[in-house]
Amino acid sequence: MMAKSNYFRKCVLFFLSTLFCSPGFFSALEGQDHVGVPAVTLEKRTFIHFRATVLSYQYIYSYLVSGGGDGLAGAAQNFIDAARQGMETEPEGPGRGMMQNILEGGEKLKKAKGIREQRDAFSAISDTFISYFGSNPDQLIRNRLKVCRCKSGHQWLQPESSSTACPYATNKFSDCLIIVETKY
Repeated sequence: MMAKSNYFRKCVLFFLSTLFCSPGFFSALEGQDHVGVPAVTLEKRTFIHFRATVLSYQYIYSYLVSGGGDGLAGAAQNFIDAARQGMETEPEGPGRGMMQNILEGGEKLKKAKGIREQRDAFSAISDTFISYFGSNPDQLIRNRLKVCRCKSGHQWLQPESSSTACPYATNKFSDCLIIVETKY
């Protein structure tokens, strides 16, 4: 009986040491993502402006789902203003680079002529946000967002509580018949 107990104890210790001492176990430390690349972190004062860009993004998403059009310039300007304020408060580094990408995407969105250019600009903005939320999935949860991807490869963020709708679909019945939702 004592031999079985020692054998069991050694097996458990071996398993735990293998689990905790493997190189991948500590790769997701704070400030890093799962592949060892530093995650984007934001100053607290910048995060307020980042949240404003996320809210504007959600409005833009809703607008594109409903068909887009000429009325997007006002929403794009709100998005640009929040991103510009975020640029002013964020010191040099990955966070400022992300805010710069968000700002540039917003400017492209505001200048876009037609739904195709609007969708292209929205795609660039979506990629920037998804990159941030991919390395900070807790923020995705806190913002109650989900990442969606359609069969054409486009990705976007949308509120967790809303029904899934593709902002890139030209025809609701023929495009994006398969949409994958990712919740962290």
